[in-house]
Amino acid sequence: MNLYADSTYPVDDTHAALHRDELRSLAHPGTWGTAAERTAIAAESRRARCEAGLQESVGDEALADGAELPAAARDLARRVALGGMSVDRDFFEQVRGAGIGAGAYVEIVGVVARLAHLDVFARGIGVSSRPLAAPTETRAPRRERPHEACDEGFFVPSIPAAPAGGAVAESIYGKGPAANILRSLSLVPDEARRLNRILDTEYFSMASIFDLTYSSLEGVSRPQIELVAARVSALNQCFY
Repeated sequence: MNLYADSTYPVDDTHAALHRDELRSLAHPGTWGTAAERTAIAAESRRARCEAGLQESVGDEALADGAELPAAARDLARRVALGGMSVDRDFFEQVRGAGIGAGAYVEIVGVVARLAHLDVFARGIGVSSRPLAAPTETRAPRRERPHEACDEGFFVPSIPAAPAGGAVAESIYGKGPAANILRSLSLVPDEARRLNRILDTEYFSMASIFDLTYSSLEGVSRPQIELVAARVSALNQCFY
């Protein structure tokens, strides 16, 4: 069944399948977090948004208590869930000082951001957030840091575009240039690939994003799309 069968507005199977897979990924082990830890991070971020009145509860907040997490990890999840305006370099250094490595930091940001995307989408089409699944896997995370990652001037190391980034860069960005926002989660390639899959489906593909004459919407020009995107970013106080 389509994930959004209860929506008044039709959601095609491609988008519904993508979102179902996104939800499923949160209950599975990642590169740095166990399934229970990732689920707890996701639920903690939802709890923060519900407490702030940004969305209605669907009754899955208890999953936030399903794993032992450092206070700094929960604080990071809550701050990102509420828009990330208070996440600056000083805060990043505090999180690192509390024992959260750069890879774990990136994975937490990715998990929270991807879930916020699903929740905002659901609210936009007038349905409740889709419930989080309880974790079932006990497999340990790989905890592998790509050797191609380097300091490009961001908070965390990132993987440069090809050819410098090698095969892993091509697997994330393709062979073309990579905008900064596309490199933001690249220290954890699986998170970066998931972000890019969302962009490919719902915004622009890696091949078309730098073609300023291309529009992904019939009847709406590229400048109009960018104007709407910029306005939404401004309303969300996106410092980027």
